[in-house]
Amino acid sequence: MLDLTSKSSKSTRALVAPHSGKPQRGPMLSDLRAHVEKRGDLAASTRDKWLRTFDRVGRIMNTPLEQIPASLDLVERRFGPEWTDADEWPTERAYGDFRRIIQSALRKFLGWHNARAELDDREDDWAVLMAAVEPLTKGKLGETTSDPYWHPMKLVGLKGLARAARALDLQPRDLSIETANRIAASLSGNERESAIRALRRFDELFEFDISRDLMPAQQIAFSPEVLAPALGKLPDVWEREIGVWVHAITTNRWDPVSKKYTAEHTKHAKVLKSGLRTVARAALQLGLADRDDDLRTLLSDDDKMTAVAGELFARKDRSKAQGHLEPRSARKYLKGLIQTRDYFAIDTFVLDQILKNNTDSKAGKKAEKSMTAKNRKFCETLLENAVVRRKFFRSHRALQSAAEALLNKAKAEGRDLSKSELAEIRMLGVAACFAAIEIGGAPVRMKNALELTIVGDDAKLRLLTSRKRPIKVHIPSAEVKNVEVIEFEIAPRKYGYYDVIRWYVDVIRPLFPHANQSRYLFPSLRGEVGHMSEKHFRAGFKSRMRSIAGVPMNPHQMRHGQTSLLLDAHPNEIEVIAKRIGDHPSTLRTYYGWLNGLKLVERGQDLLAGLIDG
Repeated sequence: MLDLTSKSSKSTRALVAPHSGKPQRGPMLSDLRAHVEKRGDLAASTRDKWLRTFDRVGRIMNTPLEQIPASLDLVERRFGPEWTDADEWPTERAYGDFRRIIQSALRKFLGWHNARAELDDREDDWAVLMAAVEPLTKGKLGETTSDPYWHPMKLVGLKGLARAARALDLQPRDLSIETANRIAASLSGNERESAIRALRRFDELFEFDISRDLMPAQQIAFSPEVLAPALGKLPDVWEREIGVWVHAITTNRWDPVSKKYTAEHTKHAKVLKSGLRTVARAALQLGLADRDDDLRTLLSDDDKMTAVAGELFARKDRSKAQGHLEPRSARKYLKGLIQTRDYFAIDTFVLDQILKNNTDSKAGKKAEKSMTAKNRKFCETLLENAVVRRKFFRSHRALQSAAEALLNKAKAEGRDLSKSELAEIRMLGVAACFAAIEIGGAPVRMKNALELTIVGDDAKLRLLTSRKRPIKVHIPSAEVKNVEVIEFEIAPRKYGYYDVIRWYVDVIRPLFPHANQSRYLFPSLRGEVGHMSEKHFRAGFKSRMRSIAGVPMNPHQMRHGQTSLLLDAHPNEIEVIAKRIGDHPSTLRTYYGWLNGLKLVERGQDLLAGLIDG
């Protein structure tokens, strides 16, 4: 069949890279290894440790060092800042050491430090600005003074921002939302986070007596909400149209009595909106559209949408900072585009053929019906590593102990908790309570856990007065993904799941600013209404599980981890396990089929061994 994303067309010329003859070979990791082996400025023990680290990279990637490019992209793309593999690196610190060795060696080898120093030493408007700012940082912390004062660490951040801006030939006066996004998108990891903080603080300099010739014409008003890495802001009219279309497509079943829609597909709406925005941005980036074009006409053009499809699938080979997109996500976005065209009665034949015949689309379809590689690796680690498994099951106690230690320290010192301690204790308590519910009760989805209420006749989590009676959880079917009621009890047992939930409600929850006014088990930090945001909870849970419990995982992996352990130990109890996680047995067979596949292969090996022995 014809792969339409590769067809010849004027509109697809942007997808075809110019032929440049034989590709030039850059330095490989084998060259770096040889370079380090000859370095005389390293202690023998350090050099040996570095060489072992390079060899380990080859083993992990299952690739000879001669075939691995010596590039800093290797660290960001293959060994990112987040520790995720407890089987390969038992602690976060061990992973950090491994990563720092590769980074340090690559930077020295590639002349990174020299290039960085050259940027820092430039005599330009950034240098003049920092010279003007430096006297403002000379006061003493905590000292009452009428003189203008800027924290010294902010100057450190400003210097880092200057370095990144210089690399893009940008001076202070050039800063704006657009150029700030360019700077942030050009960085990754800690440097990116530092630049974002510096950009947010930059407007503070307008308060001081600094020459306006150095500064932008107006404040840049930078914030994480405005930040769009490698993404440009869409025209306002396009944003409005996308919002209207998504609402119309994902909201249906109007009830004349209540005068509201009874079916609002919130999750799909987010995916559809993200997909349409991504398609529109890709069209702009490829030069297939102008900002004043009609969006509906653009999305109706088969040639242009074919080119966009090719661009989305090509992003599988890019880093996260460059807009990485998995084939399953690209396919999902194209399905959203087809749904939108179908809504407007626009022919979808060409896009249907792309979904059906494109190689990357087929890979995405296969991935949709299987567990992601990251989740499977996590499950395999739990199955094979007893130490990680014990940490997983006891995570609620580890998180509770960390919170108690901070509370006891402040009490012993006879002082109130600091703001940072209070925030840490609250998050530790939330993570501990969530882990206790997930393991001691049932692994409900993160959304359902955050929406648990403890107040009112319709409370979803009930704690009875008697501590001998179980905690009862009831989540209505309308709020569950598979539209089936979730109902379970958590009884007092020796493992402490019940006790940790009680401790959270009695000790930690009252520390939230609006605890008495909130109905939710996990109150919002921003006001009396609502629960803790998914984004804040997810980031906080991952961080504490990694640093305190010693298990690198996200909230949803509570479900994957338990299910894989149960299916491995009790493969014939699939109906029971499906009921426990609130899913259908067929779903378990689809996403956890690899467990049964491994057992069948092992059984086949045993049968053959019996024949050989006989």
